[in-house]
Amino acid sequence: MAGRSENIWIPWRLIKSKAFLALGTANAHKILAIFWTKRQMVEMGRQGKEQWNITNNGEIVFTFEEAREKLEISGGTFRNGIDELRDKGFIDIASTGMGIHKVTNLYSISNRWKLYDTQEYEPPKPRPKGPINRGFQKGNQHGRNCKKRKS
Repeated sequence: MAGRSENIWIPWRLIKSKAFLALGTANAHKILAIFWTKRQMVEMGRQGKEQWNITNNGEIVFTFEEAREKLEISGGTFRNGIDELRDKGFIDIASTGMGIHKVTNLYSISNRWKLYDTQEYEPPKPRPKGPINRGFQKGNQHGRNCKKRKS
């Protein structure tokens, strides 16, 4: 695959961090590793001062189906892993599909893990709720229990 490296770069500081060491399940570690493979990195620093930027941050897609195929885990296990990674500051949900068919969540890689277990740590925003009105609305014209209107 052109343009993609076969390696992922993980800072030693992250691996030694309280947040990483506090991850409670192997599945959370696996899910985080897949997120790292999805980053598109570009070097932004001057010569002698390496600085990398994630160009697709906020646009990273990782679906339940992909987790089931790549990691052989259930949807509930995937959701719990995502919640754990959010709680520890590794990822954020940039945009939610709210469970609507074929609309996926978009994720961003976060640096909140650096402040995990300190006074300055900011927990993630609550997970957005799904749409309030699902299915047909009362009075619609397309259902078996709907009365046909006369013109």
